[in-house]
Amino acid sequence: MAKSDTTVKKKKKGIVQRMMFGDDTKPDLTPERMKMSKWAMFKHLFFHRFGTMVFLNLLTVLFALPAAAVMVLFYLNTAVAASFIPYSGNLGIGYPIVTDAITQGVLTNFSYELMEFLILVPCIAVFALGVSGNLYVMRKLVWEEPTRTFKDFFRGIKKCWLPALVMGFAFGLTILLVQFSFGYFDAYRLSTGLKALSITLSIIFLVFMILFASFFLTQNAAFKMRPMVLIRNSLLFVIGTNIQAILIIGLALAPVYLMFIPGIMMILVMVYVFLGVSFSTLGITLYCHHCYEKFLYDKIENKPSTVYAKRASDFDDEKTEQVGKKKQQPVAYKNPKKRKKSIDEGASITPLTPTFRREDLERLEKEHEKVMRESTDDDGEDSAESDGEVAPAVTETAPTVPDSAASEVGTDKADGTDNGKE
Repeated sequence: MAKSDTTVKKKKKGIVQRMMFGDDTKPDLTPERMKMSKWAMFKHLFFHRFGTMVFLNLLTVLFALPAAAVMVLFYLNTAVAASFIPYSGNLGIGYPIVTDAITQGVLTNFSYELMEFLILVPCIAVFALGVSGNLYVMRKLVWEEPTRTFKDFFRGIKKCWLPALVMGFAFGLTILLVQFSFGYFDAYRLSTGLKALSITLSIIFLVFMILFASFFLTQNAAFKMRPMVLIRNSLLFVIGTNIQAILIIGLALAPVYLMFIPGIMMILVMVYVFLGVSFSTLGITLYCHHCYEKFLYDKIENKPSTVYAKRASDFDDEKTEQVGKKKQQPVAYKNPKKRKKSIDEGASITPLTPTFRREDLERLEKEHEKVMRESTDDDGEDSAESDGEVAPAVTETAPTVPDSAASEVGTDKADGTDNGKE
């Protein structure tokens, strides 16, 4: 006996299936729940779209592979070079006596680090391309738009690649500046006061660039703005939300702090391979969109053409409104007396028989002339009726002319001449 639908138990989903397709026991996202706070939206997206976050993180990590390869190669090169630093005394194995071995070791290490971070600048720019695609998908998730992770990720890179690439280069140069300020003064034994001042200024500039890049890249993924508007808005957001932005964006970058804990490098790598980037971009996206709702959306409504390009849904709404307006417009007047003649009406031509004579040819010529005459008469009536319908009576008003120009025009008319100037 077949079981009824009410008695059939649902098969429990595994963890992988729940991650990829969601949990049926969770309530749907109703319109009431869509007006949730940013913290509630963070929990909803992070836990209910966990599989999307992991897949999106893996796609982004692909663009970090060049930077990771450079770091690994320079680490191995530095380890090998350290074994060739000369000893400070002659042990009888051919090494000469070197009195400044420590100084040479510091200079060698500084040159390797400077070269490493110089090569990392374009690698960071490549990683910024992946971050731009990640932020584009995050924007669609925050706006509750239909999302296809793989396709939208590369579509976001296609739409946002140039500003993201420029910002990646700028951020890479900032990191190079910080590394230079840490190593330069030790390598050349310069003033400790200058070293502390340069490190402080470079760290402040690095924090500024982190905030600026966060607003810059999220605006680039969310709106279509001119470059100068994008830069100006990012600067204003950094200045207007400095303390709050430092705290919240600092929390969003929490996985970075694991690198300061010794002995957990593998844990740090696993976190960033599977979840670290998506965690940071989700937190930054939600905070930046909170700032847009607070400071930018009212200006978008007032100046849509100068601030952003509308989304596809907005264009669809506008098209619907235009179609509605066209339907409300009065229909053009059609003359009911004007009617096209049917093909069966009027004169007709009698076909010739296989054994036609001269009389048949004369009759055919007369019928042809009659058909041509009726066709000419119909065309004349159509043109006359159309002229009566389309050409309304319009009264033209002459433009206002200055007094000096009016006197010249009056003189020309009095003389009976026309200059032909428009």
